[in-house]
Amino acid sequence: MTFVRLAVTTIALACLTACGGGEDKAGPGGPGGKRPPMMVGVTTATLADYRPALTSLGTVTPLQSVAVRTRVDGQITAVLFREGANVTRGQPLFRLDDRAVRAQIAQDRAALAAAQATATQASGNLRRSEALVARGFVSKATLDANRAAAGTGSAGIAQARAAIAAAETSLSYLTVRAPVSGRTGEIGFKVGATVRSGDTVPLVTVNQLSPITVRFAVPPEQIQSLRGAIASGVTVTAKDNQTGAVLTTGRLGFLDNNVDPTTGNLAAKAEFANRRDELWPGALVSVELPVGMPQRIIALPEAAIQNGRDGSFVWTVGEGNKVAMTPVKIAGRMGGQAYLAGGVAPGTRVVSDALAKLKAGDPVRMKGGSRPGATGGRPA
Repeated sequence: MTFVRLAVTTIALACLTACGGGEDKAGPGGPGGKRPPMMVGVTTATLADYRPALTSLGTVTPLQSVAVRTRVDGQITAVLFREGANVTRGQPLFRLDDRAVRAQIAQDRAALAAAQATATQASGNLRRSEALVARGFVSKATLDANRAAAGTGSAGIAQARAAIAAAETSLSYLTVRAPVSGRTGEIGFKVGATVRSGDTVPLVTVNQLSPITVRFAVPPEQIQSLRGAIASGVTVTAKDNQTGAVLTTGRLGFLDNNVDPTTGNLAAKAEFANRRDELWPGALVSVELPVGMPQRIIALPEAAIQNGRDGSFVWTVGEGNKVAMTPVKIAGRMGGQAYLAGGVAPGTRVVSDALAKLKAGDPVRMKGGSRPGATGGRPA
């Protein structure tokens, strides 16, 4: 009985398969298990003008930034400028109480007058002694004493003058002047405050804003190109880091003499006239400067570029609308476009979306047909 049941079951299964009652061999992907064509956007590789350029994020730094401090202790009697005002080198900023120093100067001048009188008397005695010693009316000992007194008188005059000079120097320190031309920051001490030469808080900080510099890093692959560009005198453009708007232009003024061993970058500085305060210390700006001659090469939307383990690649559409993975070499990026140094010829159709779902050999359908690639544009 068991044998009969197994035979009936086998026959039933064979009949079900032959009649198409089982699962389709083609599977969910269609006949033969093939994937259906995927709808993708396609762009055509075209030539565009490209000028190799270095783009880097830089920090605006004053050409000079001086923390102004007092050289002597004293009480502030006057603040001679407004916070945030532009000042010129040598302009008085603070005045300290100078009454004691002025009194010392008056005392030293009086001492000078006394020393001059003493020296005049000693010189007269010396002249008379010299005239009488030959006639025997004055001894040589007296002559020597008068000569010493005249020397002491001259030394007294020199000492009094030195004391006056020292006091006048101290008086000059009581007027604190701007060491450089620039814009002042916040005032650290107000009128009436007692300041000391050892204070850690400065009276005020003066930043030189015109000219001003932007410090930025040069990546390793651009160092040699930038060194060559310096010799030809390149123009550096500073742009707003958020909007990309051009702020001002300047020139490359400094390349460090040592590469940072941790990053491989080289520090550089660009100098800008900044006559209208376009740049402000501490701000982040985008720095762009050309590092090579213009060339006409393939341009593609950046969305078409993919990054794999072996480098950058794109999906090209070939015969039968099938895609292939094509390695490319990126020459640069600018304005949403990737400029290729090789890998794709003009007129090649390149997939610009649905990139993550593609596999080599997949058929595709193009959205609205092939559309031209970017017409280019000249990077700044």
